[in-house]
Amino acid sequence: PRIAVDTHVFRVSNRIGIVSAKTTDLTQIQLEKIVPKKWLMVAHHLLILHGRRICKSQKPKCNRCSIYSFCQYKNKII
Repeated sequence: PRIAVDTHVFRVSNRIGIVSAKTTDLTQIQLEKIVPKKWLMVAHHLLILHGRRICKSQKPKCNRCSIYSFCQYKNKII
């Protein structure tokens, strides 16, 4: 099992602070070290959905984010 890193997975996982990587390959490696194998596909889909619906590229909806209190990105926008 692998976790595919697209633009949403890359953006969200780095923004919220799950990983700290400059490339999609490094993001994948770091995510696969911390996400249990049985959850890789679920994590992939949840990160994509969060990126599409809440943590958007240009205008993230931080006021609607259920994990805002854990997010590293909030410190950059304040």
